[in-house]
Amino acid sequence: MKKKLAFSIVLMVTMIFLLSACGNGGTSDTGKSNNTKEVSVKDNVNKNINNDNVKVIKFVDDMGKEVVMKQPAKRIISLYSAHTENLFALGLDKEIIGVSKSDRFPEAVKTKKAYSFKDDPETIIAAKPDLVLIRTMIAKGYPDFVKALENAGINVVTLYVTDFNDFDDYINKLGMLTGKEKEAKEKLKEFHKTIDEIKAKAEKITKKKKVYFESRKKNYQTATPNSFAGTALKLVGAENIASDLEVSKKSSTVVSYGEEKLLSKANDIDVFVAQKGVMNKTVSIDEIKSRPGFDKIKAVKNGDIYIIDEKLISASNFRFAEGLKLLQKMIYPELYK
Repeated sequence: MKKKLAFSIVLMVTMIFLLSACGNGGTSDTGKSNNTKEVSVKDNVNKNINNDNVKVIKFVDDMGKEVVMKQPAKRIISLYSAHTENLFALGLDKEIIGVSKSDRFPEAVKTKKAYSFKDDPETIIAAKPDLVLIRTMIAKGYPDFVKALENAGINVVTLYVTDFNDFDDYINKLGMLTGKEKEAKEKLKEFHKTIDEIKAKAEKITKKKKVYFESRKKNYQTATPNSFAGTALKLVGAENIASDLEVSKKSSTVVSYGEEKLLSKANDIDVFVAQKGVMNKTVSIDEIKSRPGFDKIKAVKNGDIYIIDEKLISASNFRFAEGLKLLQKMIYPELYK
């Protein structure tokens, strides 16, 4: 009996030992398996982190097209002067391989090859750009040109600012496209600092002067309220004599005011400002004075007529701040004495 009991005890201990060994072995194998799974999960997390670090550029351009780029552009052709000027302002001289034939600023554009949307698209394709920047007029008027570039695998992005309030968004998009987001924010900060200084001076004005701004002589077109020039009048502290302007198109920056309506306010116009540039090529102070009926305008009588560069007051670039200061000096010279 005792022998049987002893044998049973030995058998039980042996079984427990064997079960324990199997359990440890199982745990060990499972542990290895678990460790393998943990490494695999960590690898996947790391891959996700790495993917997150590669920031995909994604937004909708001004033609409603979704822009998706895996990396910032390194070979850029700009077919619009505002884009060109702003790209240079962001420090992208090396990345710009082409500009439009009408570009004149900055001086460095003279060192770049000039292209046109009216040319054979193959001339641009041959340059192997990874980004071509255009405006809505090109996208709408020359769809075959745009399609040819896109079919060649080139990113074609349409950006065009008509409302001053959209300027920051536009510059930030240029920053995204080119990897210059930090520079874009810094330039905008500097830009708005200058504007704030001008607004501070405007707050000192006790009596606002009434100003007529001529965008184009033809049909006596003037700037719409939210355009760059229209906004400029508000920022410098002037009263826009054409504030009763009827604007039918949201995207329009200039609208006909009419000679009759303008002359009906002749006695109220303190200052007459005309821009000179592509839209208003032949304007001059003497030319304005010689216009029929303009001798009745108060500003003309008093010699308060000024000409300002279109690129400083109507274009979506950083020099707008410079134009603002110049405009304020024209209208309120006493603020700068």
